[in-house]
Amino acid sequence: MKQLVKSLFACLWVLSLLSVDCVSQPMHNYEPKNTQPIGTEAIAELAIERGMKEVDLGIYGGTLFMHGMSELAVLQKAPKTLQKTIEIFDKFKSKEVKGRGSFISYEAGGSGVAYLNYLNKTPHLTEHVYAYADKMYKGQKRTSEGLMTAPWLKDSLDQFMIDCAFAVTPYMLYAGLSMDKPEYVDFAVYETMEMFKILKDSNGLVHQGRGFQGLGKISEDNWSRGNGWGAFALAFLVRDLPDTHPKKKEVNELAKSFFTTILKFQNQEGLWNQEMTEHTSYVETSGSGLMLFGLGVCLEKGILDKSYLPQFIKGLSGYTSYIAPDGSISNVTIGCLCPGKGTKEDYIKHPWKLNDIHAFGPVVLAFTQAAKMGIKEIRPAKSLGCYVTDFGKPIRPQAFVRYMPEANGNICWENDRVAFRVYGPPVKNRVSSGIDIWTKSVDYPIISKWYYENTMGKSYHLDHGEGNDFYHVAYGRGLGGTAIWQNGKPYISQPYATHTILKNTEEEIIFELNFDPWEADGILVGEKKVISLKMGSNFCKVTSTFTTDSQKPFLVALGISYATEPEVVKDAKNGMLALWESYAPKNGELGTCILVKPTELESFAENEKEKFVLVRTSSEIPLTYFVGVAWSKAPQIKTMKEWFEYVSQNLVDLTNP
Repeated sequence: MKQLVKSLFACLWVLSLLSVDCVSQPMHNYEPKNTQPIGTEAIAELAIERGMKEVDLGIYGGTLFMHGMSELAVLQKAPKTLQKTIEIFDKFKSKEVKGRGSFISYEAGGSGVAYLNYLNKTPHLTEHVYAYADKMYKGQKRTSEGLMTAPWLKDSLDQFMIDCAFAVTPYMLYAGLSMDKPEYVDFAVYETMEMFKILKDSNGLVHQGRGFQGLGKISEDNWSRGNGWGAFALAFLVRDLPDTHPKKKEVNELAKSFFTTILKFQNQEGLWNQEMTEHTSYVETSGSGLMLFGLGVCLEKGILDKSYLPQFIKGLSGYTSYIAPDGSISNVTIGCLCPGKGTKEDYIKHPWKLNDIHAFGPVVLAFTQAAKMGIKEIRPAKSLGCYVTDFGKPIRPQAFVRYMPEANGNICWENDRVAFRVYGPPVKNRVSSGIDIWTKSVDYPIISKWYYENTMGKSYHLDHGEGNDFYHVAYGRGLGGTAIWQNGKPYISQPYATHTILKNTEEEIIFELNFDPWEADGILVGEKKVISLKMGSNFCKVTSTFTTDSQKPFLVALGISYATEPEVVKDAKNGMLALWESYAPKNGELGTCILVKPTELESFAENEKEKFVLVRTSSEIPLTYFVGVAWSKAPQIKTMKEWFEYVSQNLVDLTNP
């Protein structure tokens, strides 16, 4: 059988010489859809429509959402949104919607109803707004400094969080302004200014809370939504606190300093990450939306110079990648209150979900503020909702790479055909630096979906109709993992130490892994590995650069792990090692391949159920190779014959790239 396979491959190779494709090129044309401008009000309305289906209006996520609706209602000339908003606030008064939670203002409907009342849009609700403002002013639990805080906290005299400013400041501000209650207005200012004073980090951002890890102890984070809550409260003081108020100048100075600092941590998409100081953590959209809203207010009021306007627009443009055409919104941190020990890492590991209760209000606020500033349209950075997954079927196929802080720091990447994983530093005691294969039979992204479903008890080691993870790596090389070959055996590194995502577009991903030096039978070796993957191909391109304490050439082993008795084809002339292996019937069959520059190939080797391509290189000399995989249950390649044919069509003449 093996001789037949070799003969078949030889024939296919001859045919391939007539037309050789580069494996790093897509096997079909993939062009991104045109990104046409989208109306800012239309995006806000889209979020409202979906939010009405998703959000419990009676809890604080609902009051955030309702304030967004109130802002849009005031902006729009047509009364439709205003009428709908007032109808909902009427239901709070009649108790048809039961406001509940940590702050008395939620019972009235939150700050949105106080804002509309301040603008004389709800005169019939004046007594309703006043009653809850008075009740909160007199009866809300206070800290030792007199800050309003949640009554259920174990040590409410000490414990509070920046989230409190969201619930307190705008409600008391607008209730005080509409009812000529200066003590309410003064308290609104005090609540926010004092919180910023206590929770301010030396970098100019704020931490989330105090007292949750010990008396007087401040959390160590720079959490996106925590800073968003601060931005939300501060924005209303900038916008509507009268200029005659004795604290107005101080408010404006704080706002200028805070929002200027925020912009220093804006990521390449114009948004902010879950941990704002760590761009390897996931993009977090609810905090981003709140900060964009506040940024827009400061630009509108002249607190920030107009030179910052492009950064505001960039943020809105990037935001659209996380807002689907059906109004779904992804990358929203679930409820988060000083988790664990309150460290940055604890916040990074805190998960996000689609259409969380915090998702919709920030979108409405940010895009309504843009419309108010005369920005009627936004051109999406990529395409609307291109990063959204509903943990069902995402919007469209794409290349995708994710650092997974919530999953041991693993890094996963995929395109419309294949998916891979490398393990992170936290699991170095049970795995190493091999490359794992995740088989997939669908063209849309599955990484985030599978990880999320796995936490819900739906294992990604079983095929639920999209593929699964059955390939075993552990301390092996997996597909294309590297080792130093000395005296007839491989010497392997631990999982990567640091990483950088260099490119993450719908058409191509590129990222870099750096490995701490390891001992290889007397040689100290370090490695930098750059991996790229394009749409439409079953092959990744890998460039590894090794650094040693010796100038002598050495052998690098590029490995393929296998389980049983694969069919194997070795072609030294073309720098190729290809396998086809049958797994358990439920897992189908798997094709794997490594391609190297033929002039660099030294020989082939085997060690403990791993096949190796041995390549000679030297310190600081980049070594480029390609790794490919195919699964029999995927639509593109279903048989051994088709796999070897595909490999032959993609043989690369690496001597003439």
